[in-house]
Amino acid sequence: MTSNKVILIGGAPGAGKTTLGSALAVKLGVTSLTIDDLVTAVVAVTTPETHPGIHALRKGPHTEYFTNSSVEQLIADATLRHEATWPMIQQLVRKYTKSGRGIVIDGWHIRPEWVAQLQLPNVWAGWLVIDPTVLEARERQNNGGWLKGSANPKRMFKNFMARSLWYNDLIKEQASALQMNILFQDGSKSVDDLSQLVLTNLERNDR
Repeated sequence: MTSNKVILIGGAPGAGKTTLGSALAVKLGVTSLTIDDLVTAVVAVTTPETHPGIHALRKGPHTEYFTNSSVEQLIADATLRHEATWPMIQQLVRKYTKSGRGIVIDGWHIRPEWVAQLQLPNVWAGWLVIDPTVLEARERQNNGGWLKGSANPKRMFKNFMARSLWYNDLIKEQASALQMNILFQDGSKSVDDLSQLVLTNLERNDR
């Protein structure tokens, strides 16, 4: 199966966006792009003075940032980063839509209401919403080393999870209100299961 659609996969950190996006790209024979890589490149050629939103999360060592910042500050910084990143993503979506070339783009910088406002043809968006207990278990298993160096690892993890769950709830609320595609991960679905859900939806839309 091949596709000329622009496929967007959004979701909270740790939900499995990149894994799903990469698998879909292989199945569809198209390019896969992770927005985190795009942001890394932009950060390398900009400064906090020229692009404060892009650099909003870069405030010293990550251990100090997540340990000492309030949840409200973490959310505010994430919002600044998302707002600063969205114009780049929007231009990529428009480019690929115009060219008729397929691509899968994943990242937590995408929000349902922003995608809906584009009103572009040939764009499919799926929102990976994950059960909170599943997300927490994943983060504890995969990011234990990430907490090393924190003066208060328990607080750091709690703050990080609070930000992730805020975003998980946000995209669920927006996608539901806009009747967009929600891919719910309750912990029982494999990457192949989720990929098949997307492929089935794409086939249904093409009929």
